[in-house]
Amino acid sequence: MLTLAIASVTGCRKSNNASLNVFRYNEIEDLNTLDPARTSARAPWWVGGQIFVGLVGLDSALKPIPLIAKSWTTSEDGREWTFHLRNDVLFTDDPCFSGGKGRKLTAEDIRYSFERICTQATASTGFWIFRGKVVGAEEFYNDGGKTANAHVAGFRIADDTTFVISLIEPSPIILSLLSMPYGYIVPHEAIEKYGKDFMRHPVGAGAFKLAEWANGQRLVLVKNPNYFEKDASGARLPYLDSVEVSFNTDKKTEFIQFQEGKLDAIATVDPTFADQVLTPDGKSLKGDFTKYRLFTTPSMSVEYYGFMLDSAAPGAAGSPFVKNRFLRRALNYAIDRDAIVRYVLHGQAIPAVHGPVPPGLPGYSGVSGYTFDKEMARKLLDSAGYPNGAGLPEIQVQISESERAVSVAQVVQEQLNAIGVKMKINRVSPAQHRSMAADGKLPFWRANWMADYPDAENFIALFYSRYASPSGSNTTRFSDPTVDSLYRAALAPGLSIDQRSAIYGAAERIILDRAPWILLYHSTIQRLTQPGIEGYTVDPLDRLMLSHVRKQHS
Repeated sequence: MLTLAIASVTGCRKSNNASLNVFRYNEIEDLNTLDPARTSARAPWWVGGQIFVGLVGLDSALKPIPLIAKSWTTSEDGREWTFHLRNDVLFTDDPCFSGGKGRKLTAEDIRYSFERICTQATASTGFWIFRGKVVGAEEFYNDGGKTANAHVAGFRIADDTTFVISLIEPSPIILSLLSMPYGYIVPHEAIEKYGKDFMRHPVGAGAFKLAEWANGQRLVLVKNPNYFEKDASGARLPYLDSVEVSFNTDKKTEFIQFQEGKLDAIATVDPTFADQVLTPDGKSLKGDFTKYRLFTTPSMSVEYYGFMLDSAAPGAAGSPFVKNRFLRRALNYAIDRDAIVRYVLHGQAIPAVHGPVPPGLPGYSGVSGYTFDKEMARKLLDSAGYPNGAGLPEIQVQISESERAVSVAQVVQEQLNAIGVKMKINRVSPAQHRSMAADGKLPFWRANWMADYPDAENFIALFYSRYASPSGSNTTRFSDPTVDSLYRAALAPGLSIDQRSAIYGAAERIILDRAPWILLYHSTIQRLTQPGIEGYTVDPLDRLMLSHVRKQHS
């Protein structure tokens, strides 16, 4: 167990352990890292988003806005981006700095942070945001640090407040990519002092800093008094003194704690309570629950079961799925997604009956996908060599230990059994599950993908062969030269969103035919806050932004 402590934390608490200016929320998922280079799940994104900051961010309309970079310009050909930095951004105070005082952030820190993502030894899950896009990024990665003092050619420092990125080809999404956690800026002193333990001792320039972290129990962030952002009236942000995060994995208990006033917000309404809390359309509160505030919006996400398609991966050994497209397609047709959404998720999702790109996302094509067709499933099962499931060994799906994942898996299990396919459910911790999937150790597993930035490219990239895990987000290790070509074509300069959507649609049709996933559903976001919480917002990226949140008390 790691426990860090800062005296100011206890100073802001009252005897009842509830400060008037502390924002409290619960995290259902485990938190195993706060290193932005390894941030690929919601828990570290939500906490890390308070600790770190990047060159750019996204506003409430998901459009790029200045943060560390106060402005930027591009060359005529769209390949060179010049960022002009603020000169008042300081890293938080930390023992890694001389005298324990946080120093000014400069262009050198930008280059260091980005090159760290491009370094093999970092084992970042985010190298894909620079690979094939930034000049020299892949060469730097492949070099493995063997060349002394070498830098990525496409990352250049003009002076302390001017940073230049050179792209191989113009990119319509580069600013959105830089808004991701992989674009957060870290100081070299912290990496050098804490080494691998930086993941548990993060140092950034965000609105808050880590004060306490007891694994699986509690995490406390405290206000960064040197944070650079101010509100419209000139008052320094954040308004909150601290943020307290608990780690209760039971959603029922979480909801009860919210009702008791022990939590200021919850990230979802547990299906057990949905009929009591929400109107049938899920858009309004009812009864005694109208005293709370409901935030709801469709999320840019997809829930699915993935198949390992790389025969060289550890998870492919003995798997019936690797070379059998008919089997993968049969299982897709066997799933009644409408029933799952209606009876298991209580309407808190949208059936995934199109491609992997969620509805409403820029670039969404609306191609026809898999619908429930038991007879087609049986025909394809026969084509796969397993008539009525005969000869097919019991398959095993691995899922994380969340109640929602278990409930959905049990229904999938019943639906597959109806066509003669026996499925065993293996449950492991969320951290272990993510690690095994990223390392290619699973033949068949439950996963979800939440958009990191608002563009369909973020989902088509999950099937781009150059982004295969473990160095990228293509965890099924899907590979198709036509899909790769279409992916690159959609990023050509000058294309309208409709033109890009048509290209992505062509890629989705191939992906659906190859069936690397069993598409399940697209979630909707439903969060509740206590009365008196102001400045709290929700967007389709499911971000948690606390720098502008304040608590009003009667």
